[in-house]
Amino acid sequence: MLQSNSQKQGGCWEGGESMKRVNGLFEKLITFDNLHGAYKKAFKGSPHSLEAKRFTFFLEGELLKLKEEVVSGRYKTGGFQHYKIFDPKERLISVAPFRDRVLHHAVVKILEPVFEPVFIHDSYATRKGKGTHAAIKRAQAYLRQSCFYLKADIKKHFENMDHDVLLDIVSRKIKDHRLFDLINTIIRGVPWEKGLPIGNLTSQFFANVYLDRLDHYVKEVLRVKRYVRYMDDMVFLHDDVSFLKDVWHQIEDYLKNQLKLELKLGGTYINKRSNGISFLGARIFPNQLRVKPSSLKRGLKKFQEQRAEFESGRLPLANYVSCLTSISGHLDFFNSYRLRCKTGQALNWF
Repeated sequence: MLQSNSQKQGGCWEGGESMKRVNGLFEKLITFDNLHGAYKKAFKGSPHSLEAKRFTFFLEGELLKLKEEVVSGRYKTGGFQHYKIFDPKERLISVAPFRDRVLHHAVVKILEPVFEPVFIHDSYATRKGKGTHAAIKRAQAYLRQSCFYLKADIKKHFENMDHDVLLDIVSRKIKDHRLFDLINTIIRGVPWEKGLPIGNLTSQFFANVYLDRLDHYVKEVLRVKRYVRYMDDMVFLHDDVSFLKDVWHQIEDYLKNQLKLELKLGGTYINKRSNGISFLGARIFPNQLRVKPSSLKRGLKKFQEQRAEFESGRLPLANYVSCLTSISGHLDFFNSYRLRCKTGQALNWF
């Protein structure tokens, strides 16, 4: 049986925080090279928007103005543009103004070297050299060594992250008060009392920072050797069902008491290896990877939309080819030769 959180750590586990607090980052943040590099990354993400083009036209002045606002402490977040997507479920996407996105890239560029060495190996979202395919492969490797698995999902992770908890975690790494004040402005500069907007680079980064504390609790207190996390999707693998049941209860308590989050009831369950794992759009078996039908359907729908855009002349050939290559490459990752042939013929790929 696992010991409880309070038995292990006196009620609060703060793993992953053994590094010394870092100072002197603010000056690196506001250098022209860092801001200009951040602009290039932000522009790459939205090269056709009028907002990005206007910023580009007045580039030097805009970067200097942004720097002056940050240095003087006058910087405030702009208004978000909100829209809903249904892929696969309804989500509210909130997009910050372009100048804010430039600053987000600049901040993440400075923070990544501080937090990256602390993240566990098996955290795979929005990290260089990681990604969904690597997470799926790791889960499959662990599945070959295990008889059972616990699949867990956090209920509305982005919407429910507590600002005070997040800033407390950040403060344990960042000693530079000017950088911390800016991070505070970004985190609290949303039209909600809690949560981070889906669609922002800083939200993705801070989501990993937030759940890193859970990762270390799982690895170092609960001693789960086979564990994979991609954002709020988690898989725990073991030969003993009772061990996984204990893990379930422990992480449920930890999320509630320490991170103010909850597990999604319908998305958390224990199952046998032979039934496979549904994880990140894949059906994972010990010796086979299959595409989930719902994921395939969404991918093909997106491609058909892109093809219609291309045939009407609204989508450049390079973008159309990129979409086709992306879908084909994703299918190629799975054991899907027949499926790829059937899909390609249906869509007239060849």
